[in-house]
Amino acid sequence: MKKTLLFLCLIILLAACERPATITNWSPINDVSTPGPTLTPSAIYATEKAVQAQVTPTVSVKTQESLTPLPTLDLSKFPNPLPDAMKGYELVAWQVGDDWNFTLITGTNRSKTFEELLAPESTVSADGFVKITVAGVEAIKKVLAMLPAKTEVFWNGMDLSGQVPEGTLYFAYPEKTIMDDLINFCAKHDVSLEVLVEPGK
Repeated sequence: MKKTLLFLCLIILLAACERPATITNWSPINDVSTPGPTLTPSAIYATEKAVQAQVTPTVSVKTQESLTPLPTLDLSKFPNPLPDAMKGYELVAWQVGDDWNFTLITGTNRSKTFEELLAPESTVSADGFVKITVAGVEAIKKVLAMLPAKTEVFWNGMDLSGQVPEGTLYFAYPEKTIMDDLINFCAKHDVSLEVLVEPGK
């Protein structure tokens, strides 16, 4: 009786484990992924910044007319050269009337708010964090000339022409002649100015 009961349990156990065979096309060769290109830390950072630039915030309640003009900045109060930044610097620009304003800020993983970048205050903190906001192309050239040699500057912005109401503030790019002028100016000062999102044609 014990043998019969044991035999019956064994059959039930085997029946419970029975399942149809699985067919697969897996092979060790197919499982090996093709390695992608090796990116340098600055290329990875530039890619991250390009993604962030595509979602640069806009503030529709603020218009060009609602902004007060930026004060003239005395750059002699800032260290020259400016502190080295491991992740380089970030640059944004916005237009008020016919004029362009710029903010140069230390590159970090932290996202900066629209209000922070737009604020007229300029500072260099004790730990070397830089945020300088100026009005005009000539003023930003003076700031860029203060950067240490070999610095990378990542220029964030977008072209929303015709996509937002007139007068809406957002970080944009000036016309190509101004952009080319700033890129060439930086190159002469051994600074790499990288435009992360090309403006629309």
